[in-house]
Amino acid sequence: MRPLVVTLLLLLGSGGSVLADETPPTAAVVDLGDIRGTAADPDAIDDLPNPPELRSSDGVLEATLTARPSRIRVAGKRFRSNVYNGLYIPPTLVLGRGDTLRLKINNEIGPADVAIKKTMRTNVHYHGTDVSPKAPGDDVLLKVKSGTSFNYVVPFPADHPEGLHWYHPHAHGVVEPQILSGMSGMLIVDGYLEAHYPELAPLRRRVMVFKDIYLPEQDPSSAITKTLNGYSNPPIKARPGEWQVWQIGNLGADGFFKVALHGHEFWTIERDGNVLPRAEKQKVLFLSPGARTTVAVKAGDAGAYTLRSLALDTGPQGDPNPEVTIGTLMVAGDPKPTRGLGERLRDEPAASKKTIVPRAKDIRELPITRERVFTFSETADGNSFFINGKQFDENVVDTTVRVGDVEKWTLRNTSGELHVFHLHQTAFLVLDKAVGKQEDVAGLRDVINIPYARDGVPGEVTVIIPFTNPVMVGKFVYHCHIVGHEDAGMMQIIRVLPRRTAAEDAWRMFGRMLGSDAPPPWWPERARSAARLPEADEFAAAMRGEICVADPADEPDQASLWISGKGPVAAEAPPIVAR
Repeated sequence: MRPLVVTLLLLLGSGGSVLADETPPTAAVVDLGDIRGTAADPDAIDDLPNPPELRSSDGVLEATLTARPSRIRVAGKRFRSNVYNGLYIPPTLVLGRGDTLRLKINNEIGPADVAIKKTMRTNVHYHGTDVSPKAPGDDVLLKVKSGTSFNYVVPFPADHPEGLHWYHPHAHGVVEPQILSGMSGMLIVDGYLEAHYPELAPLRRRVMVFKDIYLPEQDPSSAITKTLNGYSNPPIKARPGEWQVWQIGNLGADGFFKVALHGHEFWTIERDGNVLPRAEKQKVLFLSPGARTTVAVKAGDAGAYTLRSLALDTGPQGDPNPEVTIGTLMVAGDPKPTRGLGERLRDEPAASKKTIVPRAKDIRELPITRERVFTFSETADGNSFFINGKQFDENVVDTTVRVGDVEKWTLRNTSGELHVFHLHQTAFLVLDKAVGKQEDVAGLRDVINIPYARDGVPGEVTVIIPFTNPVMVGKFVYHCHIVGHEDAGMMQIIRVLPRRTAAEDAWRMFGRMLGSDAPPPWWPERARSAARLPEADEFAAAMRGEICVADPADEPDQASLWISGKGPVAAEAPPIVAR
């Protein structure tokens, strides 16, 4: 794939003349003027184009992303913004189970017309993927300094969930301006249509990237501008009766998309990188920041149908989210019926269901190891955000679990606006019951909307998290995926330790026989003292950042106990900085 990457970079050039600036085709389309202005409009297009695509070859996907100010066109306006490889909608990365992603990030971020006025550190997060959180993998605590590069090596397990994921920066404190600038793209673990819905595999596939942006001179207190593949209300062509597969992602920073297609319905076959065991019919797709879905759509009779993002009540403290038209389905030409496909989606489950992992029914049956409550809150002025009364501290591990644990978390929102929970490295099962008005859907997810408080009653969502995959051993984060909230403190660190050793299990069994819960004698004294605390007290202390217990035999290079504000017992390794 390296020659393809080099070719792409040569086409993009280094002097600011980028593909996004090239005049797209202007072939006449019925009613195009009503959608995009006159045919002479340099932003007019014949049909919505997919983003460029890079695919793995021989089990490896090699790619280079250069983040730098580039001259682009978004929603009909031309300006400079920091984007990847000169593109507001950068390449879709496509690989398969068992493949390895080798991605080089070059940090050339600098002053631009929107969002960013100086150089910044950066990194790349592979959202929704079940891969290692340790460098050179998906380590979001890693920082790539301005003017430097870093080479990621991210192996995807052979049983990795298939579907839509995405990539974006995750350097705390500057995530929002970088995503708002346009630094995000789709990542697909492919093969799921062929394996589970083979009838859909031959259909036309559209990669549809929703983003939000404040255009130059746009009032930041107004509703944010929303685009589809960088366009404002582009035409989406189909023939009467034609079925298409739409691979949709909200890859923006803060905005919600509540998507409806006039006169049509969606058959959802995948959500947040998890294939559904049976297709679900939906009239509206709720996509909070970070959410993705794959749907099948059957075009109706000839005509024009609006694709809208409906108005959403984000709460009295929330940002405005009015209804906007984000595209128009243009149905014309000779009919293209596909017999039996609607009945197949309605009546038959996914093929090869046993190879769909994880599965909601399996997680639902797992015994719960521990239950926790996480409260999302903010100050009245909306400038500071908290989880359990704390703001993010990269030197404190807030939650510790072991491989094999299965936990039930109650996510509680006491604020007057929506928050969006996201956990790295694994999907979780969202239970049907929620407190408050829930716009989102349950099931296997990696982002979930948390309803805002009403009349003093917090909104709540309950999730079951299977910490069962050994690949997740290490440190990563959970946070609100309205990334402005994340940057302002609404994030915490979780450490996943390996399974307990046979010696530990034997010690615990021996202790139970003697009626003792004493920790193993080979643990350091302070770790043993902390482990003797009652469960609730230990958890509360960890939430306050006072302690965090880990077994030194698991990760000898890491501290076994941290005391916030008093100096570490053993110095923790500093965050990796690429040089």
